[in-house]
Amino acid sequence: MNLLSLAGTMTSVINPLQPAHLRRMTGTQLAADYSTTPLYEDIPVMIAIQPAPAALLQLIGDIAQQGESRAIFMQGSAQTLSRPLQTGGDTLLFEGSEWLVTKILEQWGTNQWCRLIVTRQTPFRQSTN
Repeated sequence: MNLLSLAGTMTSVINPLQPAHLRRMTGTQLAADYSTTPLYEDIPVMIAIQPAPAALLQLIGDIAQQGESRAIFMQGSAQTLSRPLQTGGDTLLFEGSEWLVTKILEQWGTNQWCRLIVTRQTPFRQSTN
């Protein structure tokens, strides 16, 4: 049963799903000077965007963090930065900015759905090619 789709049909009247791109980190490339460059895979996704309420930010310990955060519901999964597991650094591209996945609040399987906290990083630039 796809709970996100069921909930989405009910809430789409007041908060429709919006297109975004999940920029999933797939690894790094090592240069001759031993510097690394992250490698990404862009995946089109549909997301439900909500403000991150102060009570939720306080609960997860980010109330004093500077920046702009959003709560996101998304079909699929995303990763936060985990040095021991060597995963993460995933971002979402929407509202003209790149948003770093900073917290995973809920994740139900790799192909189910997740609820994330994302934090705005920088405006992204579309390639002109």
